[in-house]
Amino acid sequence: MLLLLCLAGATAAQPPSTELLFAVEIRTGAAWDAAKPPGEQANFRAHSQHLARLRSEGRLAMGARYGDKGLLVLKAASAQEARALMDADPSMQSRTFSYELHEMRVFQPGWVGPAPAPS
Repeated sequence: MLLLLCLAGATAAQPPSTELLFAVEIRTGAAWDAAKPPGEQANFRAHSQHLARLRSEGRLAMGARYGDKGLLVLKAASAQEARALMDADPSMQSRTFSYELHEMRVFQPGWVGPAPAPS
């Protein structure tokens, strides 16, 4: 089960960035306790704070949940830097969550906004 994430988009009017984009798929890790809800998992709050910091620094371009996974789009100069950003997350260090990192090559730019509120 995955968490809260903020959304941000780009418009065609913005100049291209020299930073690379990375898709980060987040899954529950080896230390995830299936008997506890997400908010009670080890380092869950610290994880949320880490993502908020990445967003405020302009590193988190987008975040979303689907099924029991999460997806982040990170901006970084290299895969090594993107891994360092993810490895600094306390929930990754405690193995509450794990991640896979993939460089993205955008061929059709666009914008993703927040999902509408459930009615």
